[in-house]
Amino acid sequence: MTTLILILALMLATVLTVGVGDRIGLPWPVLLLLVTTAVMFIPGTPTVDVEPHLILPLALPPLLWALARRTSWGMFQDQWRSILSLSVMLVIVTVAVVSGVSMWMIPGLSLAGAVALAAAVAPPDPVAVEAVAEPAGIPRRIIGTLQSEGLFNDAASLVIFSAAVTAAEFHDEIHWLEAGGTMIYSAGVAVLLGWVVGHFSARIVDWLDSPVAGNAFTWVLPFILYLVCEEISVSGVIAVVVAAVELSSRLDATAADTRLAGSSFWEVIELLVTGLAFGLMGMNVRESIFDDAVEHVQPILWGLVISLVLILVRGLWMSMLLFRNGVRRGIYRAPVRWTDVLLLTWAGMRGLVTFALVLSISPDAIPMREEFTIVAFVVLLCTMVIPGLTLPWLTSMLTRKYDLRDLEDSATEEALDDAHRAAMAVVSRELATGSIGPDAAARISERLQIIRSTSALDDGDDGVEDSDENAQLRRERRRMAARKLVDIRRESLNEAQRSLAASRYRRGVDPTIVAEKMHELDRRLLALPKDEE
Repeated sequence: MTTLILILALMLATVLTVGVGDRIGLPWPVLLLLVTTAVMFIPGTPTVDVEPHLILPLALPPLLWALARRTSWGMFQDQWRSILSLSVMLVIVTVAVVSGVSMWMIPGLSLAGAVALAAAVAPPDPVAVEAVAEPAGIPRRIIGTLQSEGLFNDAASLVIFSAAVTAAEFHDEIHWLEAGGTMIYSAGVAVLLGWVVGHFSARIVDWLDSPVAGNAFTWVLPFILYLVCEEISVSGVIAVVVAAVELSSRLDATAADTRLAGSSFWEVIELLVTGLAFGLMGMNVRESIFDDAVEHVQPILWGLVISLVLILVRGLWMSMLLFRNGVRRGIYRAPVRWTDVLLLTWAGMRGLVTFALVLSISPDAIPMREEFTIVAFVVLLCTMVIPGLTLPWLTSMLTRKYDLRDLEDSATEEALDDAHRAAMAVVSRELATGSIGPDAAARISERLQIIRSTSALDDGDDGVEDSDENAQLRRERRRMAARKLVDIRRESLNEAQRSLAASRYRRGVDPTIVAEKMHELDRRLLALPKDEE
């Protein structure tokens, strides 16, 4: 009963923390970490005994799914070079540099232990980055790069971390060629498995024909897929991401109720799972902090040095990408300016995966596990709290002095125009057949401008009672005429939805803008009067 009460208390505290963060203007992941830190130092705070190796399988699949469903194949096609550079190469370089610094700084630390620690602190956290970056006003091109990086960098870190822990457990050397082969095999099989699961899962969701059942199915699916991948030794991270993107791309484009319900459902899941995971891991960290047998000062200093190294390595890597982007004429979406380098470097916030990997280390394999826990906690404070609190100020300052506006996004604008033309084609067809008159067509056309406009138009009744002719019609005829207009509007919006859904496969189209526009059209579709017999 105590465990259940604590879990419910953590969820309630998460919700209240988000509310407070919205009130005072602080990003909720940052505020959540600060609250967790404060609670850890309260004497007598109860704890929940959770196996550390279970935290990652319980928290990571739903969080990855929630993030991946907001992206698209077109975005991956557009940013595959960035994904390789940031999610694979930068992780490898970070692990190499941090491992070397750790062995130089920490007496008696083995190579396997140093690599395990470095792999744990290498990947930035996508949940924290997204929650902090967008409210801070960071340009969309930078947020897109951060999202792409965060979805896949965990996979590279997990492979390296597993190889290091295995070597430490068996007192063996790290087999780098074997680890590299494992990474390639793991990624290849995971992509194939994730695509197959996502493709057929979309058919199951359509067959269920119920938003409630469909959301319940997608809630269970990432856990099952992740565990299956763990059993066959392939990347559960990549498989879950690929499955989420494929399923989201395959869903019925006109299923407005399913999309709206799914969006709200996964936002709640993302919030509660993150808060629960942070709380449970904070309880585990508390044991290390209050362990009298553990030296505290030195691990804190190690954490500060490693945090500085992480920021420097990331900054140098982003600077290199800026130079290469200039040579290749902007083949990546970011960085394309030195201000992008600064923001991308400062937004490299560590989070859930760093915590979970360090806590999953066996003390028998790596005796310094308790010290590593303190190091990881310091890294989180330095790379999440400080950037999270200062990113809004930094973005505002750079905006005042420099032009941070997004580059011209012609592909996304073209996708919105195509959706508008698809909707207008329905109106033109009905006008040509005489089903509606010019006045009614004009009113519908005006409301369809929302497809390519950011301004909200009045979505009131399209009624036909405002013309002299319609005022003289009998009641039944007026009702049938008004219903016909509603049917035309519904068909027009559905055509626009199909066009927007298809644009998710197009290179260069921003999936976030497309998702926001589809969300707006979903609300308008559900607001239309239902058909009456």
